[in-house]
Amino acid sequence: MKIRKCGRFAIALALAFSMAACGQAASGDANTTAAADTTEAAATAESTVVESTAAESTQQETKAAETEAETQKAAESDKKAVSFTVDEENKAIYAPQELEIAPDSDRASPVEVYEKFDWYVWNFDIDPELDAVGTFGDGVGTIYFRLYVPETKEGETYPIVMGLGGLGNSNSFVNNSYARYGAYYACDTIQEKYPSYVLTFHVPFEACTNYDAELAYVYQFGEIAKAVAAEYGNVDMDRIYSTGLSQGAGWSYELAAVQPDLLAAILIDAGTTVHTTWGDQCDMQAIADSDVNIYILHGYNDQYIPINEAYRTYNTLQKMGKKNMLMRITDDKHGIVNIPLWSNTEITDFMDWMLSQKKSVPCVDTPVLEEDGEYKDYRWAGVWALENIDGWQTAIDYANWVEPKENATWEQLKSDVAVGFADGKGGTGKWNLARIRIGDELQTTYDDKGKVAGLLSTEADAEKTIVVKPGDILAVTIQGYTGAYGDDWEAFQKEWSVDWAVLKGSVTNIELTSEASPTAVVRPSTVALANGAGPNQNNSLYTWNAIDGRQVYCRIDVAEEFEGEELVVAFRLTRDLGNGEYASYWHMVQCEVQK
Repeated sequence: MKIRKCGRFAIALALAFSMAACGQAASGDANTTAAADTTEAAATAESTVVESTAAESTQQETKAAETEAETQKAAESDKKAVSFTVDEENKAIYAPQELEIAPDSDRASPVEVYEKFDWYVWNFDIDPELDAVGTFGDGVGTIYFRLYVPETKEGETYPIVMGLGGLGNSNSFVNNSYARYGAYYACDTIQEKYPSYVLTFHVPFEACTNYDAELAYVYQFGEIAKAVAAEYGNVDMDRIYSTGLSQGAGWSYELAAVQPDLLAAILIDAGTTVHTTWGDQCDMQAIADSDVNIYILHGYNDQYIPINEAYRTYNTLQKMGKKNMLMRITDDKHGIVNIPLWSNTEITDFMDWMLSQKKSVPCVDTPVLEEDGEYKDYRWAGVWALENIDGWQTAIDYANWVEPKENATWEQLKSDVAVGFADGKGGTGKWNLARIRIGDELQTTYDDKGKVAGLLSTEADAEKTIVVKPGDILAVTIQGYTGAYGDDWEAFQKEWSVDWAVLKGSVTNIELTSEASPTAVVRPSTVALANGAGPNQNNSLYTWNAIDGRQVYCRIDVAEEFEGEELVVAFRLTRDLGNGEYASYWHMVQCEVQK
């Protein structure tokens, strides 16, 4: 079943024809009675009926023709227009499972809330060159979404809250924790004070094959909100909000960039404006010039998206003239838990803040920054490598730094700590695969275990590291520039620079390359390759032959004459964002070398 304006029109049209038919039957009965009373009256009545019937018939034919034209026009428009359809398939499979979701924290949404969300699929036109969903390149994109409809009153209007984040095709809260955060806004406590429409989304794994494709999908979140507003007719268009954690926070920034006139406010939990896979930055000027009120929250011990990213966003937007924004830095890791940000039992100050915002009404007249702790305790980007340098946290004023290409602490690490290349032969043995996800310092995985590796060796992390032998090759592929997923060698060369420092062990050479291996090297199915898990549709999880000439990777040649028992190499990946600003990401590749 498709929900569209033409659907309502068809119902009204059928009702009109039904009423016209009933009117004709009643009129005929009355005229028959009149004819029995007098012949003249009957003749007159018959003439009147004929004329009336002819007129009605003409009107009906005209109306039918107009209706047919309108229906045809709507049908032709529907071929190009976006639409949403009830997602019966996923509902049948996952609705029963949602009732069994165990609370994953004291903040988890009550399962009875999930029942109140309707299930839909949204199809839309997309550039065929960006399309990897369904039939490859057919130009039809797909988003799954859930919709909570509040209790409403005649004559009143209501906001829309979009809880962003979530990859997959199930459309279910069962396997989309991002959506569960969004579902908090449908809980009774919040709805009693702020009755709102609530939207959550599931984007197919294979949809976001590069940054342009992701932005095309994020743009559609706004279109879905507009369609909901058009369908129900009682949405307050000055109170549309977006919020999310991590990926959902990044999508909220992107939505504010691609639909800057839509949103009243965004509430950001552990987000970044620079994409953690491709390193692209969303349109910061569009956000700065918009009326969107912004509240940024970030933990200074964030192990996935370093605290630098919060300061980068805040500093860049402020430099561009943004005034209506706030930022709170707390003693938290990835995701705010030590202060009440989300809740299903109370309206937190932050939820209350967002739901009180209105478009074109600034939340503050000048940026407001609140910081907990001291900079010397902050876990800035590069901690795993740079902590080898005393005082590294405060050697650079990261909190007020819009990052240039050079980093004096990194240069000091290379000159004072790095061991340099070893003499002799290396890289003559077997190939071992690893991969790094550009934006996540913890996302370094190895094929023999398929687990996230401990970045510095500890006893607890020992089982997560790869074991190589002297003379082996370690190929560290860079997620986002691998095979059919993301960009290619030429794009990477233009956009990125890669630097490295050998901190332990013996390496004869390190090279950034896309050269194929002499024989095919296939990734085991156990290796964790994506931000999530799912079907390998259109090579979206890039699990095919890994070193076949289509991959960007760093080749590390381990020396045949290896000194020590462990190999540790630090990598710094840097991208030019323009205007003298750079983004840098750090990775530690470490493994035991078994002699």
